[in-house]
Amino acid sequence: MKRVTLIQQNDTHAHVEPHWELAWRGGEPEAWRAGGFAHIRALADRIRAETNGACVHVDSGDAIHGTGPAQLTEGAVIVPALNAVGVELMTPGNWEFGFGPAILRERVRELSFPVIASNVTRADTRELEFASTEIREVGRARVAFVGITSPIVSRTMPQTYGAGLRFLDALDVLPQIIADLRAREQPDLVVLISHYGFAQEVAIARRIDGIDVILGGHTHDVLSEAVVVGGTIITQSGAHGSYLTRLDVEITNGRVSDFRHRLLPVKADGEADPTVSRIISETMRPHRLAIDEVVGETAELLHRGTVLEAPMDNLLTDAYLASTGADVALSHGWRYGTPIPPGPISAGDLWQMIPTNPELFTVRLTGAELRRMLEQSIERTFAGDLLRQQGGYVLRFAGMRAVARLNNAPGTRVQQLEIAGAPVDHTREYTVAAAGEQSVHQMEGRTMTGVRAIDSMRAYLQAHRPAYTPMTHRSLVAV
Repeated sequence: MKRVTLIQQNDTHAHVEPHWELAWRGGEPEAWRAGGFAHIRALADRIRAETNGACVHVDSGDAIHGTGPAQLTEGAVIVPALNAVGVELMTPGNWEFGFGPAILRERVRELSFPVIASNVTRADTRELEFASTEIREVGRARVAFVGITSPIVSRTMPQTYGAGLRFLDALDVLPQIIADLRAREQPDLVVLISHYGFAQEVAIARRIDGIDVILGGHTHDVLSEAVVVGGTIITQSGAHGSYLTRLDVEITNGRVSDFRHRLLPVKADGEADPTVSRIISETMRPHRLAIDEVVGETAELLHRGTVLEAPMDNLLTDAYLASTGADVALSHGWRYGTPIPPGPISAGDLWQMIPTNPELFTVRLTGAELRRMLEQSIERTFAGDLLRQQGGYVLRFAGMRAVARLNNAPGTRVQQLEIAGAPVDHTREYTVAAAGEQSVHQMEGRTMTGVRAIDSMRAYLQAHRPAYTPMTHRSLVAV
């Protein structure tokens, strides 16, 4: 019998320091102090000691994008922390491409460990952008790692993110790669490091033979238990570095004979590695004053932990309405962003809510166009074909209300749509405020405002002193 231990982090989104994290108790949201790469390193080192080094620490993507310092340095400020935390192998997430392929190539060169992805090629030469696989001797076991990232980079994200690259579907590349690996390398264990999303990873496990473990990412699922589909073990570790997954696998005669899964909370008051703490302190020092500036206060917990509507996004869209006077405000369905408990709101909090800090614009859209956009967003979130789900939340909005049947066929889910309390006129044009290409893809007819998203929220919080109280919009009601 051979034993392998896999340590997984995913979707840390540049949260290298301790932060608040969301939990649910009795159906109500609450926040707890979590994370920090120094705490992750201490926890991972304990696992290494217990396993005599027969383990591999893996990152399933979305690591260098998601905070103000990350945005302002194009991910460079996160690299020293990633190198120090002990990650040994990584697949890129969709947000790794957020600064463009050229910058990502620089970041990859700066990392002290390999980055693998089997489904990203150069558009002109069809050559792989990354190595597809990595073979490791882990203890006495031969382990084959395969990387896969989300193809949404070229489908729903700004064109600059994947310029010059092609993103292939998992079903088109993985079957042959895994079959070849099995035949050529004779591995004891095949591990897919995935940034595809939990629903999609379930579909991959159902349709592709030969994968023993999927270390998943992209959808931020906090899996307290591993999910087994056929013979494939699937894990995810939430987001922001608030949890690590420990997966101990036993292999007998070339097959997984047993496993033990543990989801480990990374507690901010736990043991911290002093070297990692020092590295993060030094790299963050130039940004400390800017991100620690207090810009407002909230009377209630702000979070982004619910699918149809969330108080953090209501702050964002309400601020857009106040800045523009539009009929409707739209925002991309961001999935990441740590909660903000009652009390001060810092500039760093605003940056991690919308790290791209795009400029607000207004555009005239008909009622029919708004309905179509909402239908498309619901389909991307709840598509019956799991591989077509995009992994984000539904489009966020203010000034508009909708009633939807989520299990209806595509294009028929929105049952009612209102603006300013009146049914939407499909032929009438409405003034819509948004920021960033992901919220409204239509480029023609935009009027730029000169106001950026973070400045909009700062002004809105100033106008709601002493403390902002989030309002429930009931903007999208599922029936």
